[in-house]
Amino acid sequence: MSYFKWYKISDFFQDTLHVGKKYDDYPSCLSKNGYFWRVDCNTYQTISAPVESKLVERKSTFLAFALPVASEDEVDRLLRRFRKDYYDARHVCYAYRLGCNADERSKSSDNGEPSGTAGRPMLGCLLSHNLTDVLVVAVRYFGGIKLGVPGLIAAYKTATEEVIQKATVITRAIEHRVTLTFGYERMNDVMQLLKRFNIKILENLADTSCRLVVSIPHEHFGTLTQQLVKVASVQSTHVQP
Repeated sequence: MSYFKWYKISDFFQDTLHVGKKYDDYPSCLSKNGYFWRVDCNTYQTISAPVESKLVERKSTFLAFALPVASEDEVDRLLRRFRKDYYDARHVCYAYRLGCNADERSKSSDNGEPSGTAGRPMLGCLLSHNLTDVLVVAVRYFGGIKLGVPGLIAAYKTATEEVIQKATVITRAIEHRVTLTFGYERMNDVMQLLKRFNIKILENLADTSCRLVVSIPHEHFGTLTQQLVKVASVQSTHVQP
């Protein structure tokens, strides 16, 4: 799983009804606490597996790595591992992107290099290749010759570009992990809606009421949830599986 973000679907419909409009009037928006966020796509691009490469520039060695990641916690764990494994390196610089559209987050670090010479060009490579849920790391062993600001920018950009070129880029669908809670008398209504949209059921839990966890493709999210809130309590988590 990838990035999770909780919000109540009912909040969205309260907001839209308040201004006299329906979800269909906002086909590319989501809402939380009265704010509308534009959503630009139903898919995103990431890499399938970790890759690495090596660049030598004027005696400095740059070890570059690109890794698929699912959360900021995973990023932190991987960065701790790199700092431990390459404790003798002069710099361990990085950049990452997580999520997409309204949920996108990114960060970069120069790790002691002059400001803007390492992390920023590395992040620029992720942006130019339209990759997300990816961490890139560049480990530099200083070779005794200073590269200067332009040289550092070029070296970190080249190292990142080369490692990305080695990766297999894959396209994945943006989906929403949705929890439905409803009374047994609504079972038939809910199941008919899920069947109509060919929705996959991930978990089926029953106690005093019914509880289903389902995965809804982003392209059907607005239309289906607008109908589901009429028959069930709906709670959603944004997911990039």
